[in-house]
Amino acid sequence: MENKISLKSSFDLIFAILSALGFLAVIQTFVIGKHYIIPTAILFITILISNLSYYGFKNKRVAKKILFWIFFIFDIHLFFALFFSVKYRTLLGDSFEIICISLLLLFSYLLVQYNKRNQLF
Repeated sequence: MENKISLKSSFDLIFAILSALGFLAVIQTFVIGKHYIIPTAILFITILISNLSYYGFKNKRVAKKILFWIFFIFDIHLFFALFFSVKYRTLLGDSFEIICISLLLLFSYLLVQYNKRNQLF
């Protein structure tokens, strides 16, 4: 069995963790919050994320490419947030630059490694 914690499956693992958190959020909003429409919307997104993660772990190229592009857009978002974000800057204060640059460098590295190890492009 292949090691699931590797650079080849880094985005698959991140989405697996997000899907687990999504299912917990569905349970929390449905049972504790007594909401019925919000958990359905969260469940829809969680199912999509879970399927991407599952098929990413199965080395399906379509899922790997979709995960790559999702994180590419997130990386571009972080880059532009460095220059134009007002809300994140006020939320994080003086530590905004450190957090944003660290995440930008981390996800840029993961993008390059994910692409190289999965031979996507």
